[in-house]
Amino acid sequence: MKLAICICTYNRNNSLIKCLRSVNRLYKISNIKIEIILVDNSIKYSSFKPVKEIKKSIKYKIIQLHEKRRGIVYARNRCLKEAKKTNPKFISFFDDDCIIDRFWLKNVFKAKKYTNAEILTGPQIPLSKGSSIKSDLINYSYFFEKKYGNNINRVNWAASNNVFLEYEVIKRHNLLFDKTLNKFGIGEDQLFFSKLNGYGYKIYWNKNIKVFETIHRHRQNLSWLITRSFRLGVLGHYIDMSIYGKPTGFVINYLKCIYYFIKASIYIFLFFNSKFKTQLLNYFSRFYGRLVGPFVLKKIDFLRK
Repeated sequence: MKLAICICTYNRNNSLIKCLRSVNRLYKISNIKIEIILVDNSIKYSSFKPVKEIKKSIKYKIIQLHEKRRGIVYARNRCLKEAKKTNPKFISFFDDDCIIDRFWLKNVFKAKKYTNAEILTGPQIPLSKGSSIKSDLINYSYFFEKKYGNNINRVNWAASNNVFLEYEVIKRHNLLFDKTLNKFGIGEDQLFFSKLNGYGYKIYWNKNIKVFETIHRHRQNLSWLITRSFRLGVLGHYIDMSIYGKPTGFVINYLKCIYYFIKASIYIFLFFNSKFKTQLLNYFSRFYGRLVGPFVLKKIDFLRK
């Protein structure tokens, strides 16, 4: 059985090489044949030479592609286009800056046997230099990570920085990532997997299906958190409208808008505590994003130049 591992990259060659080497170190499952679909979305195809140089040290086939149209949606859809040619049994997506746990594949199939799920995902664990986890107050991306009490949980969607699924569920619905979100910078994966969840496929999160990612410096300041939360608010409106249709989605969006306003209000009186201040900014930005979402989505361009 073939597993196509899809990695999209953009001018992060050092991180990409580390990611590919972590794929190479995966604990092997005897009946699984791995191939890597690598899509470079940079203008100058910057990864071509360094990847070509390490190909001999990677035991799996690497299919190198250059997607000139800028944006993560175009890059991920190029992965799906290539997968359509090779017709794998399973397909996975990772970011180019992640290190995949050596037992990731073993734990995927262990969880799949237990849950019989078509889609499996897990945590992205942030690492600082020396492989220690950063403080929650410094690493603001912590606020956007899923937090569960149990080791395994059924969820409504998965992120494409750590996901495994049966390729048949994509092929059956001829599903692609939504081009409307190409310049938005986030959320195309949330909508993609929310649609699959709506079709009735099971998505499970398991704490042992893990990858590690470097903490980027720009994620360690409040301006990043505020911008991210605002974008997630705007995105939430679009996803609700896409999943439930305009009338119902409109109502759901503004009910959630009220919810985030109430959550923000709770923290107003605790503003001088740094941790609660962060929560206030997070919830208020989500509220504001939901509030103006119907009017600004197509005007926002977070596409990296």
